[in-house]
This record gives sequence, C-alpha cells and structure tokens, in this order.
Amino acid sequence: MIKLRKYLKILLGCTLIASALNLFFTENSIFPAGVFGIATMLEAKLNIDLWLSIALLNVAFIFFAFVALPRNKCKRTVLTFALIPILCYITRDIGSIIDIKSVDILLKTLYGGVIVGLGHRFIYKENHYVSGSDVISAIEKEFTGAKLNIVNYLIDASILIVTIYLFGFEQAMYSLIAIVVIETLSKRATLGTSDSKVFYIITKKDKEVRKYIIEELGYTLTVFDVKGGFLKTKNTVLMTVIPTKDYYKLREGIKLIDAKAFISITDSYEVINGIKKIEKEK
Repeated sequence: MIKLRKYLKILLGCTLIASALNLFFTENSIFPAGVFGIATMLEAKLNIDLWLSIALLNVAFIFFAFVALPRNKCKRTVLTFALIPILCYITRDIGSIIDIKSVDILLKTLYGGVIVGLGHRFIYKENHYVSGSDVISAIEKEFTGAKLNIVNYLIDASILIVTIYLFGFEQAMYSLIAIVVIETLSKRATLGTSDSKVFYIITKKDKEVRKYIIEELGYTLTVFDVKGGFLKTKNTVLMTVIPTKDYYKLREGIKLIDAKAFISITDSYEVINGIKKIEKEK
C-alpha cells in the first residue's frame, strides 16, 4: 500500500509537469529551467515535439547518471525520466481541451510555474529526480562534496540569454518569473513548511521565563549551561520548541518579563516525536 501511494504521487507529479508544459509554456514561448526549458525552446523554434526532445535529453542524462553516480542514485532517474515524456505526448493536445488563449500571459506564467513546482514537490518527496538538472547537481556533489548548482545556473542563464536573442526581453522576463516560481516551490519540498519555532533565550530572569513557558504556555524546555566566547562569563540558555501559533505569545511574554533578554528564534521544519506539551492538572 505504501509503495502504491508512492508511485501514485510520482505519477501525479509527472502529470502536473507534463500538462503545465503543454498548456502554459509551449503555447506562449515561455521557457522554464533546465531540460524543460531547452525542450520547450526546441519546439518553439525548430518544431521538434516537446516529448521527443525531453525523451532524448533524458536518455542522455540517464547514461551520464549510470556512468558517474552510485547505483542507488541512478535508480532515481529511470521512472520519472520515462514517465514525463510519455505524459507530455499524451497531454500534447491539452490546449484544445482547456482554452486559455484569452488569459493574460503573466497569469499563465504564474500558474504554469506553480503547477510545475508542485509536480517537482510530489516527485522530490518520494526521493526521485525530475530532470537532467538533478543529475547535474548530484554529479557535482559527488565530485566536489557540495551541491553548488553552478552548472545549472549557467544553463539557466544561457536559456535566458538565448531567449532574449530569439524571442525578445519580454519573453525572457516571463521565463525568469517561471524559473523563480518553480525553483522556490520545488526547494520547499526538501525543507517542508515551517510550522514550529525554536527559541533560544538568555536572560537574567530565567526562573520567571521558565515558569512562564511551563505554567502559562504549557511547553517543556531544555536548559544549557554555556560560557561566553569573549568575556568567558557563564550563562544559562533556555531552549524550547513551540507551534508557530504561539510564536508572538512567547516572544512578547519574554519581553514583558525581561526587556533586555537575548532571544534567537529559528524556523523548525520537522519535529521528531512531536512538540512536548505539558498536560495541566484539572
């Protein structure tokens, strides 16, 4: 059942990407990043079918993956790299079914970017690669030890430069919007959505702050004994994780107790075993 759910999510992600490419991008000469941008440009300029360009490029990147990457990473390419061109072929006439010709091109760009970005998220959540850009990043990390994305940035910049030359500044600007939207949404897949905050607090009124967190808000906390790096003075750091909904309540409560308290607040994208809530006695 778990595997079935996984493959359904991958299928949904690939379908969203293929449909959006055909509906929003190829019809309007808007070019997203990487392989999809190159394939969309080849269709717009040379009338090479989108699905065919993606299929040929994907075959090349699967070959590169099997040459340069460990086998466990190579397996992340095969399913999605096969599905996306197939689904691009199946959805190639989606524009005749869903007529959006009268829709403003900026809206098409934004909606296309959002849908492709969501497709990326479904696939990334299941630990699969979406396109050749992911293979390039993986190879880069394999050899340098860091995911720098330099090659992908150069490819995206080249796509924009070619777009300016062949289609004009306006189309390049729309393409840049699509790239930013897709990148923003797809990157959120690896981090998730921050629904909790981590507070680090240094205060001279640590007892009062502790009492407020435990008794008023009902959350647990951890106490660290630390020493300053410059003055070597000893301090106590209080650390607690709370839901985002109580963010302002805790922040303002600490300020009321100690206006000079040092507070560092960071996003928490995942809390294993849940936030510890103290059950108050009735």
